[in-house]
Amino acid sequence: MPRSELGFGSGQENKDGLQLKLTFDEDTKTVYGEYRCPPQFQGDPQCVHPGILSVMLDEIMAHINMAMNFDTHTGELTVRYLQQANLGENLYLRGWFVKKNRRVVENRAEIENEIGKIVARGKGKYIEKEEA
Repeated sequence: MPRSELGFGSGQENKDGLQLKLTFDEDTKTVYGEYRCPPQFQGDPQCVHPGILSVMLDEIMAHINMAMNFDTHTGELTVRYLQQANLGENLYLRGWFVKKNRRVVENRAEIENEIGKIVARGKGKYIEKEEA
């Protein structure tokens, strides 16, 4: 199922959204990308709001599902914030498929800063939608 171009995370037509550009590697079942957060997504002074980091992790993992043709919605998202991410610095995004058990898909994702430190990690469980 195609993703909406108006979605907050990756929708390229949503001028108020993140407009993440993510790439899926079929061989490794991983997603990767790079993002520089603008000032409108600030939390603490000069830092990316933690909710925005959460959206980014969820979007990375949802992109894996879309690329693998799993029609899912987020069932559970666990985020671990390890340190603050600075506005205006390059953030490196990556996520990977873990497993699928019946209708539940599990993925992991990380956001790393310019100096190679992981700023946030996510674990997600995504529920496959029932066919109508």
